[in-house]
Amino acid sequence: MDNYLAEIVIMLALVVLVLVVAVFALARQIGVLHTRLAPAGALMTTAGPKVGEPAPLLSIPDLNGTPLELGGTRKLPQLLLFVSPTCPVCQELVPTAKSMARSEKLSLVFGSDGGEVQKHADYVSKMNIEDYPYVVSLELGMKFEVSKLPYAVLIDEQGVLRSKGLVNSREHLESLVESMRSGYESIQDYLVKEELLGEQA
Repeated sequence: MDNYLAEIVIMLALVVLVLVVAVFALARQIGVLHTRLAPAGALMTTAGPKVGEPAPLLSIPDLNGTPLELGGTRKLPQLLLFVSPTCPVCQELVPTAKSMARSEKLSLVFGSDGGEVQKHADYVSKMNIEDYPYVVSLELGMKFEVSKLPYAVLIDEQGVLRSKGLVNSREHLESLVESMRSGYESIQDYLVKEELLGEQA
């Protein structure tokens, strides 16, 4: 009888142990799911020009030698995407940026902060972006204090910097446009302010 009770207790202990492991596994999966479902916009940095302030006014020649005006008043918002021929994420993002610029009616400009001009010319041809201005300028990268790629800056029609940040997906690029439309600096800024409003209510 004692052996029988001991076996039942051991079995129950094993069942409880399995249930504890299952609960921990489910809790972890819920955490992962929550992370995936939470909005993730472009990672905004504090370096460089501030969101809400006028963007630097620049006149820089593109790869073809044509002067390109950045900032200031214009018909369409400007999306400046910093890329590099050696950046694999940039290669994946370029077609997305082209598609989004068409659908959102943005003036798309590609920028890089240096390197051999021929490498950039080959990159432009390879990525099929001959129809878009492509600027190779150390000054451009320094003005916006770009430290990592791909990095995007969105300037509205009045020349005001509306959003910026590290981007590596369509969702990140779209978050820049949403920031401009909503008036929030970023999705994270929106979530923080909404949470504060909820707490005050």
